[in-house]
Amino acid sequence: MLDTLIGLIAFIFVLGVIIIVHEGGHFLFARKANILCREYAFGMGPLLFSKKKGETLYSIRAFPIGGFCAIAGEEVEDDPLKDAKTVKLEIVDGVVVGFYFDTDKIKFDKPEYEFGDYDIFDAEETGNLFIDIKENDVVTRCKVDPQAMMYMGKIEMQIAPYNRTIGSKSKIARTLVIAGGPFFNFLLALVVFFIAGLSAPNVKSNVIGEMDESLQQMPAYVAGLREDDKVISLSSAELGYKDITAYSDLQKYMDEYEKSGYAGQITLGYERDGVKETITVMPAIAINNAAFGSDLIYKLGDEVIVGAYAEAKSNLIDNSELKKGDIIKEISWYDSDLNKQTKTVASWADVYPVFQQYVGGYDNQEHNYVYMKVLRDNEGNLEPKDIKITPYTAELMDSQSSLLGDKISLVDVQIGVTATYHFSIVNGFKTAGKGTASSFLAVFKTLKMLFTGGANVSNLSGPVGIFSMTKEVAKYGFLNILALIGMLSVNVGLLNLFPIPALDGGRLVFIAYEAITGKKPNPKVETILITVTMLLLFALIIFVTFGDVLRLIGL
Repeated sequence: MLDTLIGLIAFIFVLGVIIIVHEGGHFLFARKANILCREYAFGMGPLLFSKKKGETLYSIRAFPIGGFCAIAGEEVEDDPLKDAKTVKLEIVDGVVVGFYFDTDKIKFDKPEYEFGDYDIFDAEETGNLFIDIKENDVVTRCKVDPQAMMYMGKIEMQIAPYNRTIGSKSKIARTLVIAGGPFFNFLLALVVFFIAGLSAPNVKSNVIGEMDESLQQMPAYVAGLREDDKVISLSSAELGYKDITAYSDLQKYMDEYEKSGYAGQITLGYERDGVKETITVMPAIAINNAAFGSDLIYKLGDEVIVGAYAEAKSNLIDNSELKKGDIIKEISWYDSDLNKQTKTVASWADVYPVFQQYVGGYDNQEHNYVYMKVLRDNEGNLEPKDIKITPYTAELMDSQSSLLGDKISLVDVQIGVTATYHFSIVNGFKTAGKGTASSFLAVFKTLKMLFTGGANVSNLSGPVGIFSMTKEVAKYGFLNILALIGMLSVNVGLLNLFPIPALDGGRLVFIAYEAITGKKPNPKVETILITVTMLLLFALIIFVTFGDVLRLIGL
């Protein structure tokens, strides 16, 4: 329950920052262009809290899955006086400052007038807003305040003369208002990635950093290594002996060990309080593209037992025939020339290199399987089973990256040692660039797979999926939450630039059409296109959310 509560708070925080910044981009450019912004809202649905400051109502609404900036003229402005013959008015010093429209629930105690000609929009921009009222057969022309309010039941709305609407502004001003939201999303990504990168690993030091709860279950800690120890050497039968003077030396050793497909014992030398000691560890194996791996702790010569296991089944991956505790005895796969290879399994070195070289994505599903012969416990008896699994394709794994933009490896071979961290402005700039660029590329790679068949719409995530992701990321600290904000902010910014009428990109297309043809699009046609595509987007969100819920409950 505590994890869920923390996850919910983090989810609202993450979406809140992204939405507020996105709508803030629209808002600031609109204010700069003197466009009326009636409401600046976080959330959708029923109003929970609001406060009016100046012309704008700042509000929080019930469902924290979106937000909006109500910019005058984005949609066709309704004329509330069009079909009326009388209206209640508030007149101060001969100037109309309020229009009151009765509903069945609320009656406004204002004088009611019969009226004739009026202009509260001023399409010609004469600066003359007026309404002619009739009293005892006498017609009096009253000026209308450009900031006059309309009261309709519980709704309060300021009138929007044409010169206060987005449609009255230059193409450049309108472009800035519409593109301001995505632009601010990209700025947000740069800022949060920069902050996340200020804490940099000290790769020039061989001192061990903080060993948190997750690392305390890893081989090095269990074998006796502790925070602030100095790693001074690594040795193995496969790679021999290496003096370690910096964390980068340790990284290089383990990278070579992993790439070479080894799974033997490693002897680690360390120094604590001037005393030198050694420990021996078996690296833990995590096969990321097939969602399983070894136990964190096991011995040289042990059978190859599936210890880490995440049941995964979708059109992208299927390891559901595999079970935790299975003993892998034989493995078969198709190589890049589509020749079937078979290997007897004696250690993890016979297993994980198969997945490092896995490609997948072939038209013939048989070529996408990795086949295994395993022994499975059945009430104390080990029974042989023939199973097959489908890992994530190499194309899909290549499209993925960590929150900070680092490539996700197909396989991780770990002993559980981390560096110390220090403050670094240089690393902050590097992380800002790398994290933002990686997030951009991930969107385009995903789109490519959607169009080429490497993935489909059911694999996308909506609000529920984002909540699940945020809940997991929140376990690893605030800097990881910042990185998640950066990644999602780039996604929101780019997706809003798609040329779909309901999105910012569609509105930019309308401006481009006007620039090319010299004519503004028909406002009614524009509104219809926006409404239809908005409904289609809502339908997509519902479909994706349904898929998220099914994955969440394991279906």
